Amino acid sequence: MIKLQELWRGMRDFWRVGKTGFALFLMSLFVIIYGSIALDYETAKGWKGHESVQNVLDDISNFIPVGAALVAMIVGGIDFIMLLSDWYYDRREKRIQAAEAKGKAEGIAEGKAEGIAEGQAQVYREIADWDRRRREAAARGEEFSEPPPGVTQNGSE
Repeated sequence: MIKLQELWRGMRDFWRVGKTGFALFLMSLFVIIYGSIALDYETAKGWKGHESVQNVLDDISNFIPVGAALVAMIVGGIDFIMLLSDWYYDRREKRIQAAEAKGKAEGIAEGKAEGIAEGQAQVYREIADWDRRRREAAARGEEFSEPPPGVTQNGSE
């Protein structure tokens, strides 16, 4: 699959840079093929020298707009495919980025929830330890003056 993607990227890069060369090559190819057909036709009819050359050149000059239209349709079709491909890849990238952003936001929310739960558990442990020390002091008959965890002294934070 990787090699197919590399081939596709290479074709896209070539198309961006070498589209004009491709179109000119294709047009030349069409003209040469049509010219050889016209030349073969004139030869089969019987070569009449200058008149046959004029007929071949006339046929070729009449074919050039048709060949150009064919090339334009081929190049336009490939351009349309590239345009759709670019649109699809941009759309896919946006969906991937949105999914990553959503995942990141969910991860942050999940992390906050875990942090809150951990903080609550820590507070409960501190209160349980404080209560254990208070009960032990009461069992020994000692005075226990330690304030409960989270309670401020003298109104300070």
